[in-house]
Amino acid sequence: MPNAPGKPGIPPKWTSAAKDGVGTALCGDSALWFTLSHGIVDEVYYPRPDLANTRDFGLVITGPEGFFSEEKRDADTEVTRPDPGVPLYELTNTCKQGRYRVRKTIWSDPRRPVLLVKVGFEALEGRRSDYRVHALVAPHVCNRGADNTAWVGDFKGVPGLFASRDRLTLALFASRGWHRRSVGYVGASDGWQDLQEHGYLAWAWDRATHGNVAMTGELDLSRHPETVLALSFGRSSSEAALQARAALADADPEQYVAEWRDWHERHT
Repeated sequence: MPNAPGKPGIPPKWTSAAKDGVGTALCGDSALWFTLSHGIVDEVYYPRPDLANTRDFGLVITGPEGFFSEEKRDADTEVTRPDPGVPLYELTNTCKQGRYRVRKTIWSDPRRPVLLVKVGFEALEGRRSDYRVHALVAPHVCNRGADNTAWVGDFKGVPGLFASRDRLTLALFASRGWHRRSVGYVGASDGWQDLQEHGYLAWAWDRATHGNVAMTGELDLSRHPETVLALSFGRSSSEAALQARAALADADPEQYVAEWRDWHERHT
């Protein structure tokens, strides 16, 4: 489809300052930090802890009879850390209407500028196939929600979502791919508006330039209830995509946790 309508979108805003967690890898190769609140990822900082590149990164679930649920508003959240002193987070978001439960494990790749989110979806009412699960990212690249450009693209035949500003690009890839993808202007043609109106990504816009933009992808959970999302960074779309694909190839928090455990052993 052509460029998304509604440019430049509504005036951008930042998210809540009330945080449930912060995290980073203990490795200079990553240079990525993240924050959490209301059951989702908020700001992702790269390549310095004063440069935020996202407003938020969460899920929207749709289902039969116009069901629409945004996990940060419509779910009760439980936040746990399996290892004391290690910023590896497990989030359990349970729908306030009792329709679904989402379990997420969140960490960053110690060797690459990539945030990893393992997502598991469980239907508490009906079947898993009754629901559509969508990842939404609001890019605020280099501390600005305005003048961002987002687009749907592929890397070596693998589908992704991209956004950029000031020579920094972020990319979003899923280990099990996507059913549908779209980008748009916040408040006008973004995925949130589309899903609320239609229950699925009916518009599927390919590009939104120089505005307050958002990226949306429907997760492919048809054959398995889990997928891993990789939000990565690079100086170009190909570099960001390469980082994401490499991180997904060995998406395991073992090294992330081991480095933090080792640090505590040496400093306590």
